[in-house]
Amino acid sequence: MKTFLPLIAAAGLGAAIMSGAAFAGQDKGENDGPDPRIGEKVDRICFAGSINGWRSLKGEDNAVLLQRSVNDWYKAELVGGCRENLFRSALSIGIDSRPAGGCVTRGDVIIVEDTPGFTRRCTISAIYKWDEDAAEETEDSE
Repeated sequence: MKTFLPLIAAAGLGAAIMSGAAFAGQDKGENDGPDPRIGEKVDRICFAGSINGWRSLKGEDNAVLLQRSVNDWYKAELVGGCRENLFRSALSIGIDSRPAGGCVTRGDVIIVEDTPGFTRRCTISAIYKWDEDAAEETEDSE
């Protein structure tokens, strides 16, 4: 089953990304410990029909954030040479998943179109809950 998020929806997400630049993450090296925004590892993300959005992670290749619903984000770790700038310039992304009733799991493929007619395939190697607010909580406690 292939699910695509078209460019029109991505344009609205672009505005949200630009207004929330802090969401993109911290530069590597600023934080000595593990990223507090990464939550528990999950087996699958089940979507109602299609993903609601995606974001790249600043300074991190082979990873993308997928939005299931409002404030419900997941980090998908990828293999296949999927660099950060690929997701920043993506026209659309899709998920080629096994018939699993609308759920994305490890081993499924994210298809990224960054130029009309040119796609790249990235395989999901792990999925984690993502909590952007955890970074702010950590900064406040210091």
